[in-house]
Amino acid sequence: MMNRPTLPLLCATLLLLAQHAYAETKLEQSNRILKEVNERVVNQYRAPAAKIDNLTQPALSASPAEMAKQFSQSPVKPQTIMPELMIFVSFSMPHESLMRIIEQSEKTGARLVFRGFKGEKLTDMANHLAELLGKHRVVAMVHPPAYSQFKVVQVPALVIAQSNAAEQMNNGCALPERYVKVTGDVSQDYALEYIERTSPQWAATAHLFANKFKEGWQ
Repeated sequence: MMNRPTLPLLCATLLLLAQHAYAETKLEQSNRILKEVNERVVNQYRAPAAKIDNLTQPALSASPAEMAKQFSQSPVKPQTIMPELMIFVSFSMPHESLMRIIEQSEKTGARLVFRGFKGEKLTDMANHLAELLGKHRVVAMVHPPAYSQFKVVQVPALVIAQSNAAEQMNNGCALPERYVKVTGDVSQDYALEYIERTSPQWAATAHLFANKFKEGWQ
């Protein structure tokens, strides 16, 4: 069984594979991945996992070569505690809902979080993501523990969390004061405005993300 991958490493790997999958035929992509990527991916999956929240995050504008270089260097970096916006999704959702979430996430900077892979191999998931995301600049990742950490039992779900939410856990769950969640197939601006109205602790953060949403559509 494959060891649990770290969040940013898997994110960068999926982005790398998805970008190539979009531009190449399946045969060309498979041959290239088998020759150039698989050995490194397997080795990094088997390496001891560093703490997720301290890992270097890949820049959305980085090229595949730049992302590969980034993760070939020291992965651990001290970070300022910053809020993160995540949308928990599944390929079982209606395609129209997924596309709406992707378009909105491109504006807010939200990351899509899947519970598991679609297909039997990492390259299968990369192909599915490439087809789904197209040219949208959105980060998508597979991270099953996040579903337990933020008590996500239904998708879609929008979560705003402190970046250090995993540092203190209670039975595998983040402390309630370290995140806020809205479940349901609603637009991100609605969910953010709802948080702003009902959760004073998160109102300012939700307002910032809501402004990104509004600015992105101007």
